Amino acid sequence: MKENKIHKGNRTLAGKKHNCPLSVIMYAIVIFLFSITTLLIPAPHARADIGGAYYLYNLSDFSGSVPYNWAGLSVDRGQNEIYVVYKNDIEVFNEKGMKIYSFGDDEKISGVIYDVAVAGDGSIFLLLHEEDNYSVMRCNYRGEAEHNIKFRDFPAEYNRFFPARIFYRADKLYLADLMVSKKVVVTDTDGNFREGYDVNSLFGLDEFENKPGQEKDIAGFSVDHKGNMLFTVPTISRAFVLAPDRSVRSFGESGNIPGKFSVVAGIAADDAGNIYIADTLKSVVMIFNKDFKFIMELGYRGDKPENLIAPRSMVVNNGNLYVSQARKRGVSVYKIVNN
Repeated sequence: MKENKIHKGNRTLAGKKHNCPLSVIMYAIVIFLFSITTLLIPAPHARADIGGAYYLYNLSDFSGSVPYNWAGLSVDRGQNEIYVVYKNDIEVFNEKGMKIYSFGDDEKISGVIYDVAVAGDGSIFLLLHEEDNYSVMRCNYRGEAEHNIKFRDFPAEYNRFFPARIFYRADKLYLADLMVSKKVVVTDTDGNFREGYDVNSLFGLDEFENKPGQEKDIAGFSVDHKGNMLFTVPTISRAFVLAPDRSVRSFGESGNIPGKFSVVAGIAADDAGNIYIADTLKSVVMIFNKDFKFIMELGYRGDKPENLIAPRSMVVNNGNLYVSQARKRGVSVYKIVNN
């Protein structure tokens, strides 16, 4: 292990002494009003009406902003921690954006770490590539390797399968092959096959026209809290939402004005169904509601802290948007504001 994880206890006001009766009364009134106000404010994920967004900070360590270049991102929703995959290492950041832990140097972890997913109980699943093979290593909450997942009962049509992404949702693992077979396999956490999705067939990608010499490769992939799978296909300027019942919705149109697609990449959704799409060429993140209505975009190319340079991967958690970008600009964090 490279570092030790830091856990801070919750601070309380219960131990404070108040010798003056008036101060005790005023203190009680403040707590009462605060409690009422808190009850009247809905949780961020309960509101679908986005009113704006603003830059908060970059993911940092004690030396300052960490200069990642197109790092991979994942989230531990239970702990509100962000996992960054970079140069065969996993670095973990708390909800304040500070690095608290790193792992990946375990001798039992063999191959290149391509992606990571975190289960509700803290178990960590590493998607590994080694030559022409892939594997998924289950680790404990410290990132210490436990065992390789043994995948079982894959149908013959999923034999030619080489996943590049992994997600955990509701005791299921989602493995996505975005380039070779364009298929998604869903297993339980023991590796037993549960569902398979032939994305190329379900989306009818062969029916879309694209420029000569360009393949309809999938650039962005994520899974929302309801099990809906989200994809972007930049060469046809489309985003797709694939529901667990195999119904498909799509949207997108090529163009350079706000809300149109240039070269789209990462895609994510919040718990209200709002969809976030990174456009690498325009250097923006576009936000749409659950009905695909354009709301706003943020970032824009530039050198200011709030700007973005060729954004790619994204995750959304607890009202914050985390965006990975190029030119060693690291991971920018934005607060999503609800009306």
